[in-house]
Amino acid sequence: MTLNIVPKDGLLFTSIEIVFRGKSMVIDNVVIDTGAAETIISPDAVEEIGISAELDDYIHSSYGIGGSLHRFYSKSIDQVNLGAVSLSNVKLDFGIIDPQGHINGLLGLDLLIKLNAVIDLKHLTLSLDAS
Repeated sequence: MTLNIVPKDGLLFTSIEIVFRGKSMVIDNVVIDTGAAETIISPDAVEEIGISAELDDYIHSSYGIGGSLHRFYSKSIDQVNLGAVSLSNVKLDFGIIDPQGHINGLLGLDLLIKLNAVIDLKHLTLSLDAS
């Protein structure tokens, strides 16, 4: 499976679909980020399908570039789809990535490795094989 990726403002963007408790939505403006250990999605981008922090979710803290403190929560998601490739029962992090709201998520190494992703910068494609 091969997806087109969109270069914008020096970053590579794609879209992903998330399925949570029977509801699904496509999240646009997700940056393909090989420097991010884990995938993280903006809570604002998934609010309409009922994803929010709940009592049994673990709240994490991390320090970003420049020493700023960031808080995020982890949640198990039923399914993540990139094109025709799916991963089931995936743990994703949810937290503020871009306060201006231009970036809705970072597709990190955790999912890129599981998807056997190959980024082709010449052709601006993302090849995936979750088998």
